[in-house]
Amino acid sequence: MPTERFYRLPEAKKQIIREAAIKEFARVPFDKASINQIIQNADISRGSFYTYFEDKQDVVRYIFEDHAAQLKDYCESELNRNGGDFFTMLDWLFEFTIRQLTESKEMIEVVKHVFSYQENTSAFGIEFGCKPPMGGIKPEESPVQWLLKRIRLEDFAVQSEQKLDTVMQLGMVSILLAIRAYYQNPADLEAIRTRYRDTMEVLKYGVLKK
Repeated sequence: MPTERFYRLPEAKKQIIREAAIKEFARVPFDKASINQIIQNADISRGSFYTYFEDKQDVVRYIFEDHAAQLKDYCESELNRNGGDFFTMLDWLFEFTIRQLTESKEMIEVVKHVFSYQENTSAFGIEFGCKPPMGGIKPEESPVQWLLKRIRLEDFAVQSEQKLDTVMQLGMVSILLAIRAYYQNPADLEAIRTRYRDTMEVLKYGVLKK
């Protein structure tokens, strides 16, 4: 992750560096991305770059961490607004993400280039099976523990943390699959919405007769 020196930079300077990196990682596949181009875009020296980051992977980790921090804040606001309804928050997150993809083509190109990298996402410390700290969540607190403090638990028939973790992961995976489908065929958005809603219905209510 970035050094303390980077985090002490003014917010405006950090934003310039972040946007410069996104521009480069969106332009070409990850293995062809150039640190020289990033420092040129950001108007910083090579020496300064290496006092902020170890390498290109470090910059990618920062971009995703920063994005997660923003997303966490948005999710918390939505949970506060809807009274802790987890599935309403998921629906909001789905629509929010689709809107972001529509409005920010660069970020989706970054995602494509990072996750198609031949050494796979473990090179960046990004793994769907693990629980990396989200932005704003204490390192000792997992995302599910963070959510458990904010969702309306009485809505759920299951109460164990392990089962709630499974429900939450299935919900997030459903959004990821919908996002991938949208990226592959944006014109199919209404069909993607329908499949997402059907998936949520199954997750909420199950498939077996009571």
